[in-house]
Amino acid sequence: MENFNAMAVDYDTDNRIRRAKIIANKIREHIEAEPKKSALEYGCGTGLVGLNLMNDFETLLFVDSSPEMLNQVRQKRPAALTLCADLMENAPTNLKVDCIFSSLVLHHIKNTEYALRHFYDMLNDGGHLLIVDVDEEDGSFHAKYPDFDGHNGFAHSYLNKLALKVGFKKATIKTFYHEVKVFNGNESPYSLFILNAVK
Repeated sequence: MENFNAMAVDYDTDNRIRRAKIIANKIREHIEAEPKKSALEYGCGTGLVGLNLMNDFETLLFVDSSPEMLNQVRQKRPAALTLCADLMENAPTNLKVDCIFSSLVLHHIKNTEYALRHFYDMLNDGGHLLIVDVDEEDGSFHAKYPDFDGHNGFAHSYLNKLALKVGFKKATIKTFYHEVKVFNGNESPYSLFILNAVK
C-alpha cells in the first residue's frame, strides 16, 4: 500500500506534473462558464492539480489525510487554505462548497457510494462534483503495490448510475487521457475519465 507521507517529498515527478496540468485544464473546461465560487480538492496530495486552479475560484480548500502532502502544498503556496482530514470519517458538518474535485483518489475509497453521497452532502445546490480517475482495468495500475485493496478503476455505467442514485440531477462521464505505465519492464496502458455530476 502506498505510504503517502513517505512519498510526499519526492512525489512531484516530471510526469506527474505534466499529467496534473492536463487534468487541471480538463476540470477547468467544466467550470469555466460558472461563477468563481468556493471549491474543495479532496485528496489534494502535493497540490499538483489544485494549484493550477487557484485563480479559477474565489476560495479553494486543499484537503488531504496526509500531513506531509499538505506540508508540500504550503511550501509551494504559503497562503493556501489546507485541512488535514479524511472527510469520509470526520467531515465538518458545516462544510459547504460550490465545487468538489479530486484526481486519482476515488479508487482508493472502498465504499464508492458512501463517498459520492458524502460529496453530494457537502455541495451547495447547483454545485459540481468533478472526479478524475482510472477507467476499469485489470489491476496493472497498482502492480507496484500487491497489497492494494481499492478499486481497479471504474466502469462508466456503474459510476454514472451511482451518481444519479445518490441524488445528483445529472452526470456525464468521458475518457480524456491515455498513457502507459511501466513497472518491472512491463508496459500497461491505462486511461483516465472525468465525471461531472451536478447537484
